Amino acid sequence: MNPTRIVIGEPCTQPLPALGHGLWVDHLEDSAAIEALIRQLGGAHLDLLVDLRRGDALERLQDALLLCQRTRTDAWLLVIVSDDAVQAQLQDLASVLDNAAWQPKGILTTPAAYLASYQPDGQWPSGPTPQDVAAVARACLPDYQIGGGVPTYFTELNRCRPAAGSFDYLTHATSPIVHAADDRSVMESLESLGDIVRSARYLAHGRPYRITTSAIGAWCNPYGGQLAVNAEGERLTLSNSDPRQRSQFAAAWTLGHYAALQRAGADAVALWAVNEPFAVAAANEYWPTFHLLCGLNQGRGKTALNVSASCADIAVLAWGKEHGVEVWLANLSDSEQAFELSGASIVGVTHLDADHYDLALHDSGFIHRPTCVALDKPVLGPYAVLKLDCRRDVECGL
Repeated sequence: MNPTRIVIGEPCTQPLPALGHGLWVDHLEDSAAIEALIRQLGGAHLDLLVDLRRGDALERLQDALLLCQRTRTDAWLLVIVSDDAVQAQLQDLASVLDNAAWQPKGILTTPAAYLASYQPDGQWPSGPTPQDVAAVARACLPDYQIGGGVPTYFTELNRCRPAAGSFDYLTHATSPIVHAADDRSVMESLESLGDIVRSARYLAHGRPYRITTSAIGAWCNPYGGQLAVNAEGERLTLSNSDPRQRSQFAAAWTLGHYAALQRAGADAVALWAVNEPFAVAAANEYWPTFHLLCGLNQGRGKTALNVSASCADIAVLAWGKEHGVEVWLANLSDSEQAFELSGASIVGVTHLDADHYDLALHDSGFIHRPTCVALDKPVLGPYAVLKLDCRRDVECGL
């Protein structure tokens, strides 16, 4: 097996995207556990999904904003409005926010009909468009950034592009199980992220570009209305219940996703969530993606480094820190991958892999404790993640 050559280079022009997580305001049954998870993860922001068609949505939003206040976490709202009650619902939202304990940074508003996808030459809804609703939101909520785009996927954004100058930031979500749900297809979907970001950047017209709550699962189905029911825990397309959510596979995919967005130049991303349907922990069990996100959130404010890998089966991300470099590697395949590191020397290793799954399951601080100080054999097991604490072999302006 020829080892993959990992090269750690100089500081790069693309910063680390602000990393946050999703929060569904209609799933706040255990607010104490959610608050604890927010604190443990340490994300930069929370993307709050608020469906104003629900009678208790504004009350639940207030509870969610209190969680954001207590944890000092920025909130960004994704607000769904009824097609026939836009003005009234947004005025009610404005009244609630006037008295809220914590103010959101930005608000994306979407008429419910536009949660579905429409063919360019098909029949489109006759009610208000997302741009119409955004104009009402700007009038009702003049003190907030108003988003453009959709809470669903890039396809829907591309088919219903907001006009330049009509929004303060652009957003959409991603899901790798729209067309296929087998392991290989899910990992191969990471290859499309660079093109998606470049296309969305063009549509953003220089405005900030934020990817909202994304996970392996799909939180809604724009193409058929109903999500796939997955009581048997199968690999199904367009389901919000994916059996890999608790797995090592999910952690490897997540690192690949975040690393691809960093290279392509997204400003922010919300990955997974602090409650259902995309929670990364439950009942004092901390799944691999929880540990990965805790580690990645430590990169906030750090300088990203140029990195390369000679094989696409290994995802790599690195940033400089006061006394060296932190390097993250993920094996995106189901086969062992040998590697060699150039530009940095390993001084400590944390293994997030199948061999350490049980050890990490009940240890919320696992990722912050190196499991060894050297690698006898620089190999990544199937879907394994490694955090490498390194020193620079050559100073590169850090």
